[in-house]
Amino acid sequence: MKVITIIASLILTFMSCSGKKKTTESDQGSFLSKQNEVIMQNNIPVIKYEANSRGFAFAIKVENQILYVSRVRDFKDYEQKINISETDWKEIVSLTKEIELDKVKDLKWPTEKRYYDGAAHANITFISEGVEYPANGFDHGFPPIEIEKLVNKILEIADKVK
Repeated sequence: MKVITIIASLILTFMSCSGKKKTTESDQGSFLSKQNEVIMQNNIPVIKYEANSRGFAFAIKVENQILYVSRVRDFKDYEQKINISETDWKEIVSLTKEIELDKVKDLKWPTEKRYYDGAAHANITFISEGVEYPANGFDHGFPPIEIEKLVNKILEIADKVK
């Protein structure tokens, strides 16, 4: 009786193994590209941008293809939520990947208008895997060259909804 049970279980095991669909290279390629896209979205740091002056407050947070906006000082929660289009998100992802997070704190600002109320004081912080990478501060509208395209893209999307 034990021999028959063992033989029957071996036959079932071999039959179930041979019945599996073989994975083609194209199946693997599409799976890997989808997996890489998910990983790419998950590895993008959260981006927080803030600009303040005496009569102006502006805060943006970019996370998981959503842009949150607040135009109120000392806000508790972001007032607006904007879904970022696929093309804009791909551009943000590529621009973010070009930035060396460890060097963000050393970025030099191109202007100093914030020192005499010529521009709002702005700052950007990248949060990746629980670690914050804040920039040194710069004039709103005049970001450091290394992050200029990214900041301008985020501001462009935020300005679409007022």
